[in-house]
Amino acid sequence: MGLRQVGALLLAVLTACVSAQRGAAGSTDPYEAELAALRYEVRVLTAGAVHAEPLELDEGDFQSAMRELARNVQSSSRPSEAAHWLMEGGLEANLLAEVDCGRVVRMVPVEEGSALDASSAARMTREYLRMCAVDHAGSDCLGLLADGPTLGMEDRRTLALAMAFGSVLQEMKHALVQMADPRAVLALVVWTSAVYLTLWLLPEPISKGIAAVLTVALVAWLGMDTVWSLMNGWARLVQEADRATRFEHLRDAGERFGKVMGENTARGLVLLVTAALGGTTAKLAEKLPTLPGFARAAAQAEAQGGMRLAAAGEVEAVAAPAEGTFTLMVRSPGGRGVAASVETRVGVATVIRHQGGNRQVFINGQRWHVPAGKSVKEIPAADPVGDQLQAAAQRVAGTWSRQQLTPEERTAIRRASEQGKDWLSHLLERQARGRFVENEVKDQFRHLRWSKTGVDAVDPVTGCRYELLSGTDSNLALHGRRLADAFFRMITF
Repeated sequence: MGLRQVGALLLAVLTACVSAQRGAAGSTDPYEAELAALRYEVRVLTAGAVHAEPLELDEGDFQSAMRELARNVQSSSRPSEAAHWLMEGGLEANLLAEVDCGRVVRMVPVEEGSALDASSAARMTREYLRMCAVDHAGSDCLGLLADGPTLGMEDRRTLALAMAFGSVLQEMKHALVQMADPRAVLALVVWTSAVYLTLWLLPEPISKGIAAVLTVALVAWLGMDTVWSLMNGWARLVQEADRATRFEHLRDAGERFGKVMGENTARGLVLLVTAALGGTTAKLAEKLPTLPGFARAAAQAEAQGGMRLAAAGEVEAVAAPAEGTFTLMVRSPGGRGVAASVETRVGVATVIRHQGGNRQVFINGQRWHVPAGKSVKEIPAADPVGDQLQAAAQRVAGTWSRQQLTPEERTAIRRASEQGKDWLSHLLERQARGRFVENEVKDQFRHLRWSKTGVDAVDPVTGCRYELLSGTDSNLALHGRRLADAFFRMITF
């Protein structure tokens, strides 16, 4: 694949909302295409072009850095979900990897559990729990059973990776011994590593956002050759784990990958993944200079492709168009100023790009959901009803307090909290707040057509549609997926 083709591929990622079956390049909105072309430049990193050895990380430096990084890690009772959100999701647990010469050639959909019968799955789960009790002094130490009583396909891959890390996880445990729940942090690191590595097995191997910055950091600390050997070794582990019917098979697959990885590389991967758990590209970029070996890693990044590690946060997407090659889409020098002038003239900026081809955009201070095939030019130049809705929703949301909870809502929230499900109690409270705001606003705008299905409200005069929702990142992304085919303004509070 030539440089121009790779550039077109990455521009498509950034401007045309990559999906499993991407549409033609001509479907990209010309405004967004113009903006992206001004903002980005392509850089290519090639294995073998420059010899770069993995930086040596001894146990002391590793543990010291882990203790510092772990202070800011928000652990989760469902590490699988947290890892998917961090790496921008999109992975399917029920895809079977087909490997040829160490590389995944396709991911084949399968029915979950098809590789294991019920008795084998139960036996493997018991062995996993026994391992947790011996090595980590507790049950379900990796959070593999948070979504069911037996190990699914993605669980088995993650378990094999944990065994591949071997003694490095024990070093990590010692570093986190002062934390309230070191096992939760350990589980999140292992899950995030597995989800990140699996991104490179997809038919269109592209990482975006925080995963893209993580890729740049891995290349800097480990070198291109080592990163590619990791990807190839992970491909083989996935194939073996998907076909494993006994716990011993997973252990053998993990041990083989552990030999490919080696103790030093495992430390580097674990350290950088932990740094990525801060949740944003900016936070990861800020942490890199504090990690052991940064100066030498920065020199290696520069030598391998002219990439300034201090500017890693400028990388927005990384593709693997051919064996041994990474192509980076980087915000070009001065690109922000140029972009600002274009956005001022165009008046639109895309803030979320969904895999289904739909996207969410800001235009004239408004947030709109635009389905695939629609142009931002279809957004009305003025929307006074939507402006009134937005103002009302924000005003009503400001009056809400826990005093507005119904007895049923209070009971549900209390039960979730008593069960230790803080995430659920917070979710139930946000949902209650949302119902309160919607009911109050609905009462003020009775001339709109309100519905319990699909988009919340429609203006019968203009045909404009509106969806009321809390403005959290997760809720905005959820509504974009749930209403992928609808064209509407997002009224946030």
